[in-house]
This record gives sequence, C-alpha cells and structure tokens, in this order.
Amino acid sequence: MQYTPYNVYNYETLKYNRKSRSDDPLLSVEEVIENHDRILEEYAREHLGGPIPEENSYKEVGSSETLDSRPEILRLLKAIESPAIKAVLVVEVQRLSRGDLEDAGRLIKIFRYTNTLIITPTKTYDLRDDYDRDAFERELKRGNEYLEYFKTIQRRGKLSSVKRGNYVGSVAPYGFTRVKVKDGKKDCFILEEKKDEADVVRMIFNWYCNENIGVTAICRRLESMNIKTKTGGSKWKPSIIFAMLENVHYVGCVRWNWRKTVKIIEDQEVKNLRPKAKVDEYLIFEGKHDGIVSQELFDRAKEIRGTRHRTKTDTTLKNPFSGIMYCKCGAKIGYNTYVRNGVEYAPPKLVCNDQVHCKTGSADFHEVMEYVCSALEDCIADFEVRINNRQDDSTKLHEDLIANLKQKIKDLEAQELSQWEAQSHPDPAQRMPTHIFQKLNEKLLAEKEEIKQALCKAYESIPKPIDYKEKVLKFTDALEALKNTEISASTKNQYLKDILERIDYEREPIVRISKQNAEQYSTTASKGLKYHMEPYKITIKIKP
Repeated sequence: MQYTPYNVYNYETLKYNRKSRSDDPLLSVEEVIENHDRILEEYAREHLGGPIPEENSYKEVGSSETLDSRPEILRLLKAIESPAIKAVLVVEVQRLSRGDLEDAGRLIKIFRYTNTLIITPTKTYDLRDDYDRDAFERELKRGNEYLEYFKTIQRRGKLSSVKRGNYVGSVAPYGFTRVKVKDGKKDCFILEEKKDEADVVRMIFNWYCNENIGVTAICRRLESMNIKTKTGGSKWKPSIIFAMLENVHYVGCVRWNWRKTVKIIEDQEVKNLRPKAKVDEYLIFEGKHDGIVSQELFDRAKEIRGTRHRTKTDTTLKNPFSGIMYCKCGAKIGYNTYVRNGVEYAPPKLVCNDQVHCKTGSADFHEVMEYVCSALEDCIADFEVRINNRQDDSTKLHEDLIANLKQKIKDLEAQELSQWEAQSHPDPAQRMPTHIFQKLNEKLLAEKEEIKQALCKAYESIPKPIDYKEKVLKFTDALEALKNTEISASTKNQYLKDILERIDYEREPIVRISKQNAEQYSTTASKGLKYHMEPYKITIKIKP
C-alpha cells in the first residue's frame, strides 16, 4: 500500500469540494462535485489507506468569492484546529479560495500554524516549508487574477445580452417569470407575464395613478387581500411599491447597472452595497417581452411620485440611538415626535419602524435615555473595580492555561528521562521488555507533541489585554455627551457607536383600557390610566 511521504491517513484528512466558475457551465453543481469526488476518492484509496470518512467531507455549493461568505470552508478551517487532523484533500489549491490577498494570507496563516498539509492529486504542500508556501501563495494569486479576468468577460457578455433585449437577472421581477430561449447558439432568458402577479401590478398602478392612493395604504390593502410578495411573505413595504412603480420592465424594457455592487470601507472593513443608480449611471434597452402596463400609465406614476414627495425642512439626526437600537422583530427603533401647529403635544417616543406588523409597544424617549445613562454609569463603576483589583479575567485565564501546558510538558520530559534512565540500568533484569518500552515511549512522545501544538495555539490566541482605563474614559465621555442637552444627537450617536455593539428593545403591545377589558386590567384602570403598559426590556451589548 502506498502512502504520502508525510504518512497521512484517510481518517486524519478532510476532503473539500466546490464548484468553480471555471468549470463546464453545462454541468450542474452536483455533477461537478461528483466528478471531483471520484478523483479525490481514487487518490485517497491509493495514497491515504482508504476512502475519506463521510464526516470528514465538506461540499460547497455556492460560488462566493470570500471565505466569510462560504460556510463549509469556515467549518473546515475550524476543524483543522484539532491536532487529530493532519491534511486537507482538494482537487486544486484554487478551490480553497480565489479571493483577494487578505483571504490568501488568512489561509496561509491557518494552514501553516496548524501544521496542516494541503494535498492535491499533483502536489502536497507543507506551508512550514518556504518553497511550498511560496508555491501555494502563487497558486492562490493566480486564481484571484483569473477570477477578476473571468468577471470582466462575464460582465461584457451580460451587457451584450441585455442590449439584445434578454433578461440577465437571476430572479424575475414581480409579475414575470424567466423563460429560457435560444439566442443564436446560446441559451438566454427573457421575461414572460405571470398572469396572477401581473394583475396585481396593474392594480397597484391603477390605485396609485387613478385612485390617488398612497403607497402605505396600498401595502395595507394588499395585506388585507392576503396577496403574497415575490418571496411569499405577507408583509408589503412602501419600498417594494416604490420599486415597482419605477421598474421599466413593466413597460417592456430591460436595464443594465441599475443595482451595481459598490465596495466601501466602514469600520475598517470592506462592505458591499447595491445602491440605486443615478439617472446617468444605468442603461435602458428595449426588451423581448411585452409590457404589463402602458407607457402612459408608467409615466403618470413617475410624474405623481415627483409631486408627492414630502419635503423635510429639517433632516438633522434626532435619534442618538440610530443604527444601534433594534426591536425584537429585527427592525430598527425609530424616533417619533408629536407636534401640531408648531406645538409639541406629547413627548418624543422610541417606536419600532415595523410596528404596524410586530405591534411592539413604544417607550418614552427620555425614560430610555435615563436607563441607558444609568447602565453606562454601572459599566464605569465595574471598570473602576477591575482597575483597582488589577483584574482581567480573559487574560488571566489564558495565562493560567499556558502555565498549565508548560508544566505538563515539563512533567512529560521528566517522565521521559526517568524511562530512559530505567531502561539504561546496568542490570538487564531491571529493564522492561524492549517492545513495551518502545510503546510507552511512543505514547509519551505523541502526548508531548500534542501538548506542544496546544501550547502553540494558546500563544497564538492570547487575547488582547483590555485597557479598562481607556474604557472608563470612553464611557465617561459618552455619558457626559448624553447628559449634555447642547450636544447634537448626531454627536451623541457617534459616542454610543464607539462603545456599544447594539441595544435590543422589546415590549408587549400597549393596550387601551375599555369597558370590555377593564376587568382584565383592573389594577391599571383603578389608577385612572387610559392605557396598560407592560415594562420594556433593554439589553445593551458593549464592544469588546
């Protein structure tokens, strides 16, 4: 039986498979993975002592570029942290990643410091070796260069297809289905009317243009009629209706670059946004499909929308919790003011932006502000106690772990020395049989190697010491800003974002007291209150 020069066995190996853009487009994901599985299993039988166990097999069905957007590769990278895993078997290096240099560096670091081999049918890479590490890096870079070239060619081909009236989106707009047709020798897609949805589209345009009904009222009407959204949901949002009212597909056209992916840097991380294009940033072509509404009705909707925009005289941020506070339903918590004829008739409240569906009760803004300020004061007091006690739990626990592992290595080394001394006794009768000594020694060496690897990982994952003095300063600045009425909500918001991950809010719906429920809420009614309100719950998560 043949084995790799590194003496790696099938049960110590993970198998990774993923369909790539470079694969034959006529083959399905399942067919590509099946073909590659066959290649990898043949290699495993010939060189690794048998097939790879099913629990060691990882199959990726997506074509995402980055590591973080591929769940299977993330599971695999977590698995190789175990000393029991010695290698990863893959058809070619580029299957692991065709991402940017950041992803390449991350892979190299993980494989190198976990001492994990990358085995391909043509070459085995040991990243502890400088030559192998350089070759592995060059393969990853080559994959990234090909990916960028392929995306350029793909964009060029898609634009050419759109110009001919084809639809290149992966999901058809509401009111249509995608139909595959021949465009020369190639298979392309065009749109075809979906009768039941198309009737809803016509109804929406008619309500908006001819019956003077606003988009929010249209949403409520659709929900009352139990009409589902494109994704099968029961909730309609104004943004969905607005998008439909300006969608040129409904008049028989196709568009290009309407939602182009734009990369931005936020909080020192690259994020992808898909903003709506400006007028001069996207292209419109005549489509091969028939429209659902007339051009006149479409233009009328555009004209009405231009006149119905509510102009805000003051767009200054008023909610210091903007982008931080979230309702239990997942929607953001908004800030509502109550002004009539220039006079405030009720204090500002914090309200779920999707309250019409989730029914979460609102809360008095100033009351929540006092609660958050009190929570920050408690945090500052806790930090000061930790400073006085010189306490850093995470660092202390890690230091104890390292000290414990070091002691274990010393104990094993002493045990190893003792075994050799006993085996070197002048009287052969005092020595243990050679085969027993070898087994004991091999077991001890394996245990020592395992602990050494654990020690290396412990050193690599030492948590960054928490500077509680700096935290006290940051939290104190934020607290003073929140209490200062002359500081803008925007500035307060920045202070909070600097110290908090998020604030989760939940509250049962507020109930109006009536004759029908007065007995149920007798305690509230006896106080002469018109509404019964359960206490709200706020959970604050601070940044590490």
